[in-house]
Amino acid sequence: MRSSKMFSKSTASNDFIRPYWFTASIKPSKDALTLNTVLTLKDWDCLIQLAELYEENVHTELAIQQLTDIRNDYETTVALRRYVDIHLILQPGGLTEDGQIIATGSYQESRNLARLFSRTEFVALVPVTTLWMTDIMETVKKHLQILRRGDLLILPTFGFPNYQGVETDLWPTDKQSIVEWVEEGQLGLLDYNYELNNGPSSYVTWKDAKEPYLVPTYDFNYGPIFISTRLNHPWCEERFEDHVPTCIYSKYLAGAKLWVLPNDYAIRTGQEPANTLETLQVCIINQIEMSKKYRIEQCVFYARQFDQYGVFNTPKADHVKQECSIALLSLQKQKMISNILEIHD
Repeated sequence: MRSSKMFSKSTASNDFIRPYWFTASIKPSKDALTLNTVLTLKDWDCLIQLAELYEENVHTELAIQQLTDIRNDYETTVALRRYVDIHLILQPGGLTEDGQIIATGSYQESRNLARLFSRTEFVALVPVTTLWMTDIMETVKKHLQILRRGDLLILPTFGFPNYQGVETDLWPTDKQSIVEWVEEGQLGLLDYNYELNNGPSSYVTWKDAKEPYLVPTYDFNYGPIFISTRLNHPWCEERFEDHVPTCIYSKYLAGAKLWVLPNDYAIRTGQEPANTLETLQVCIINQIEMSKKYRIEQCVFYARQFDQYGVFNTPKADHVKQECSIALLSLQKQKMISNILEIHD
């Protein structure tokens, strides 16, 4: 009932959602950090690797087309049995293109459900294909105040240059070595949708940082690994199939500040697509075009909300003012271009 009311516009029927299909044997403490991730059966080995790496609570949404017997794998893999809660989303049929199934349901909805069912105060949205990360639980303990006042902690992600034959089996495990590898061109700060070392996380700032720093230049396409409290934040927008940046965008407009961690990081291969879906056409239809309207819509929503609550002229509304002026300017440019094209036609 609670899920039905909270996600009444979700694409999947609640009849196909099985919370706690498997439940970890070790109960986490309330103030611990849970990793939230989403996967299909082809990512099963990645989940095992992530569980063995983190050795703390992991909440995952498993999206599959038909029930599969994975119980034996779960019960015989120590890290899964101890630390991983699995919530099942059964998506019969799925999204098809040219007779081929290309998606089995909304990854956005799955991210929301993983967060909803988490058993800890703090959650991190982490790709299941993460190869390695620092001990972020210890870091969270040092920055509880940042999280509890409604801000986000950003975990920088480093990846390998995307060229054929690149080796992704070894990586440095301390900051100084990371910097050396980056300077040698063997790694880069990986903000998807941007060139290596040129994304909003700002490698130039990170390499010399001693304390958490605010993202220097926020952009709507920014979708890093982030840590937040489980409650008191907007949910990922479910009209998109798979678009992590919108999960951050609504939180940013709601007033959350984005603090990049200076001594922690994750490693990914850098060869993955920016989105979980592998079909470009779906990404274009479901995300790029829709995001133009979504940006303006969210700006109007939060501007009105802050005005009603009498906080529009306070620092809480700073992000709305900054981002909405950019979004409106972009819309005006698009209209000007359309008018010029119409005149020439």
